Amino acid sequence: MNLPTVAADTTKPKSGASRVGEAVAQEAAPERAVPAATLPDVQPAIQAKQFFSAAILADPRSKQALKGLSQLAADERIVQICSLEAMEQVHRWRVDFKPDFLVAYAMADIRLAGTNLRADGAAFRSNDRWYNIKFDCEAAPDIKSVVAFEFQVGDEIPESEWEAHFLSAGTRAR
Repeated sequence: MNLPTVAADTTKPKSGASRVGEAVAQEAAPERAVPAATLPDVQPAIQAKQFFSAAILADPRSKQALKGLSQLAADERIVQICSLEAMEQVHRWRVDFKPDFLVAYAMADIRLAGTNLRADGAAFRSNDRWYNIKFDCEAAPDIKSVVAFEFQVGDEIPESEWEAHFLSAGTRAR
């Protein structure tokens, strides 16, 4: 089994706020206000009922990934296990998404408190396209599994923005 790649370096320069689920509020006179029916739909946050990262890492084919994970500092292990969980949750939510890479800090800084990670500006790659995602994740105290997870997928990130956020083009030929 080829495990998806998860970016490990959380020191990348940050570039601003997330666009996930963001509805643009336009200030206008009441007679010029945009009707609610024309505003973009915001995907509701999805609360996970089942968690998958521990089972993925327990698979014998994940032996090398598990070994690498154990060599990381606790903060990085949390980012990695939560990113792995995010990719699997997205795929289970919509099977047409096949995430193979996730950058938790692509569009905004992550926030880590204990074993809780909040990634409001994450991005995942699926089928050679990048998408905004934000998620809240709580890792178990031993950082070997996830015990709580909620996510919200946003819009596709335009290719013109990939380079500015260090999002790779993947396998697609240029």
